[in-house]
Amino acid sequence: MTEATNENGLKYATKILQDEWQPTLIYWLGFRPFDMAELAQLIPELSEDQLASKIHDLQNLRVVGPVKNSEQRYSLTDDGEQLRHLMISTSVWGVQQQDDNADRQSMQIVEPKMDASIKDLVKYTDTVKKYL
Repeated sequence: MTEATNENGLKYATKILQDEWQPTLIYWLGFRPFDMAELAQLIPELSEDQLASKIHDLQNLRVVGPVKNSEQRYSLTDDGEQLRHLMISTSVWGVQQQDDNADRQSMQIVEPKMDASIKDLVKYTDTVKKYL
């Protein structure tokens, strides 16, 4: 169980999203379930221990499910899915505002197909980094 705080809701959510890697994990785990090896390919900057720690932190926040599914893959909880939708909407809005302020045309974003290979998803990580 998480500790009670005197923070308001926005500060609580912002604290999760300000972490360097939690938004990226939230993005990918909401895309489809992944096992630890696949997540390591999608976020190679994290060691296995760091990745496990981030997943554990998100599990404690009830964003990632408390256990792996039957295929040994991690996924978001319903609350995690809600946070992911808000996070994506906010990040797209932010990039559009940056582009507008710089008099640039915003690009349309297209997510990979759900059944895309891990190799194709790794190629998509630069796009994810632009938004998260």
